[in-house]
Amino acid sequence: MTTEQESTGVTVGGHATPTPPPTVVLALRVALAQMVVMAVITAGTYLMEDRLRDAWASARAADLGVTVAAVAESSVVPPSFFPVALTLFVTYVMLALVLLAMVRAGARWARFSMTVVVGAYGLLQLVIGTGPGVPAVLMALAAVSVALHGLTLVLLWHPAHRGYFRTAHNGHWAVVADGDPVAAPRD
Repeated sequence: MTTEQESTGVTVGGHATPTPPPTVVLALRVALAQMVVMAVITAGTYLMEDRLRDAWASARAADLGVTVAAVAESSVVPPSFFPVALTLFVTYVMLALVLLAMVRAGARWARFSMTVVVGAYGLLQLVIGTGPGVPAVLMALAAVSVALHGLTLVLLWHPAHRGYFRTAHNGHWAVVADGDPVAAPRD
């Protein structure tokens, strides 16, 4: 770690951590923008619940070869989309916020974990957001969301900050009560 990095870094437990490169900071901002888009999608799911149920009933009727009225009269209860969307949103935000804090600190394991979380949620939004009968507004928001997921991954794995993740995290948050650092293995 250079003297310039130490002087511009954050002090945690008496130890200086290097300042994240601009691409890491941009990745964090894009990930936060992603959370805002997911919040709008979740709100849209609540507002368009009836349209989503109608689309589900139409798709089910087409799959079964019956009329929509027959599906409505059947004993099958249409799914509630909003609770699922809300659960996915809250889970993503909680995971991402913790991982983003660790990515900012330079933890390599957090970059790998964030890659898995962002990739999985991006794929999930791609599949769900482009399903049959999804309103155009939600489909467009899902496309924006998937693009932000992709941009986050590109920025997280930008070759320019490969060294940052090698040197930034060296157990600096593992400090005992007297202020001596605990020897922690590198990620």
